[in-house]
Amino acid sequence: MSTTVPPRSKVTTNILEMKVANMTFMLERLAQDCAPLQFIRELTENAIQGIEARGGKAGEIHWDVDWTRYELEPKEGYKLACIDTGIGMTGPEMVDYINQLSSSMHAQSKHGNFGMGAKIAAATRNTLGLVYLSWKNGHGAMIHLWKDPDTETYGLRRHSNGEFWLPISDDIKPQPIKDHGTMVILLGKKPGENTIDAPPEAQIPSRWVTRYLNSRYFRFPEAMTVKARENWTSPRDDQHNMLRKVIGMEGWLKKNSAESGSVALEQTTARWWILKEKVDDSGSHFSGGHVAALYDDELYEMAVGRPGVARLQSFGIIFGYNRVVVYVQPLQTENGGLTANTARTHLLIEGQPLPWTDWATEFRENMPDPIAKLMDEVAAGAGNSENASSIRERLKQIRDLFKFSRYRPTPDGKHMIEDDFTNTGGNTSKDGATGQQAGSRKGSGGNHAGGRAGDIYALFADVGNTPAEEVGSFFDPQVTWVSVRDGSRTADFLEDRAAKYLPQANTIQANADFRVFTDMVARWRKFYGHVPNAEPVIDSVVREWFQQQLVEAVLGALALRRSGNWSEQEVELLWSEEALTSTVLPRYHVDERIKRSLGSKLGTLKDKEAASAAPASAV
Repeated sequence: MSTTVPPRSKVTTNILEMKVANMTFMLERLAQDCAPLQFIRELTENAIQGIEARGGKAGEIHWDVDWTRYELEPKEGYKLACIDTGIGMTGPEMVDYINQLSSSMHAQSKHGNFGMGAKIAAATRNTLGLVYLSWKNGHGAMIHLWKDPDTETYGLRRHSNGEFWLPISDDIKPQPIKDHGTMVILLGKKPGENTIDAPPEAQIPSRWVTRYLNSRYFRFPEAMTVKARENWTSPRDDQHNMLRKVIGMEGWLKKNSAESGSVALEQTTARWWILKEKVDDSGSHFSGGHVAALYDDELYEMAVGRPGVARLQSFGIIFGYNRVVVYVQPLQTENGGLTANTARTHLLIEGQPLPWTDWATEFRENMPDPIAKLMDEVAAGAGNSENASSIRERLKQIRDLFKFSRYRPTPDGKHMIEDDFTNTGGNTSKDGATGQQAGSRKGSGGNHAGGRAGDIYALFADVGNTPAEEVGSFFDPQVTWVSVRDGSRTADFLEDRAAKYLPQANTIQANADFRVFTDMVARWRKFYGHVPNAEPVIDSVVREWFQQQLVEAVLGALALRRSGNWSEQEVELLWSEEALTSTVLPRYHVDERIKRSLGSKLGTLKDKEAASAAPASAV
């Protein structure tokens, strides 16, 4: 529970405290690091702490329209307001706490309240001001924090009584405040602005506050009710113009999951849920598969949509990813090194980003049985290729071109291999040209401008100490054809992309719905329309030859590894979705191969009486 911190007593010291010379610059620079909707979180968190300061009493938080202001000045628009039934503040307390950047009425710590979030995230988005109305022990007061247009500085506005706070009557007290509570009104940046309208970054405009809070919070403290206004432009007596209860993701997951569990990882616990086939997708919560970090009942670094699919697949969830939710809950370190960054957008462990890659590897190695079963069920409906053996036989003829090593680096390998550092610089030749061969001569005289690339300390690279395991042969990537039609692909995954390679599983997911593939299928179905039951044969042959292109592209990229001229990050670009899409765009030779294969299986087009010649190859 948060505690009230008394004002510091002024004592004589032997230090001149550092001050901020340009507070406006500092405030607006810090605001650039905040997420666009971060102000909702910050004001909600202040409200939560205000309620907790009342010693465990039940409380309410409402995100609503300032209806009193709207009724008095409708031309000013609908102003968004955060209302809580917390402990409240007096006028002098608001002057002390609100007008200082890192100041709070609650205990400050690197794990708790920073005393600056709402001022940074909300004030800069509302230069006309944040109006605070607060009641404590039945007495009300107000302040107005704004950016003075004349001086371009942030601060409290002076009122007609000469003070920076003003006593107020109960006539403007909003529900549900009684003797204690605070209301913060967001005035925006220009007169008449409807600050309750959804910002461009928000989702589900009619209930964007609800959606954001449910996506940000895993759960809210017990005995605390949070509500948010929806459909505020409808008449007040309309049932759709309502305050909806906000419950966070935990309640939604309990209601909409078929199975759940947890996996213990190093310094963290991965909590997982398998969603039901039909879930509540009203828009109040994100209703698909996603990944996030869970810390102090809040969700950080949530990955949804395509980034979410990528992260889930890195966790080994290749199929059925739209029905799996994973929240990684890091454990606090011995010295308290787990904390949020200042903007509350990311978590840090000893000042470093979260080790998502390490956690993904551990999760893959400890895949929960229910998730593995789900993946098997979805994969069974996918188009697993039957052409792998034919492709493998053809590629045997050119295996030497891929130059695969007979050893695979692995931390537990029994053999020690030399690192192939061939990324050398090269000496300057007599004619001024440089080359690797010239630079590789040892003991040659003269001045050398080349040599090993990088700093002189690269000469001390620790080579020849890489553990590895011997491999008798290499493995071609497995290819699985995924499609929206059979449920093995979601609409937003690989949309208008040919394929994706998953190195952890050595699997290529080929998008059967990609137009290059479907156009080629349609082309040859048209030419063989006279042959009964030709469609399955055409589909298989078209997939076989495009599949070979994808397999060759990935094998070629893998062959470049450890050459010294390609970093791991650069090699990964060669099997990116964009790169694999580019791989299948040339169609002339593929079309020729398809024509020959179909001719041997279905008969040549010369056998068709109506055809005078074979179809021209696609360009």
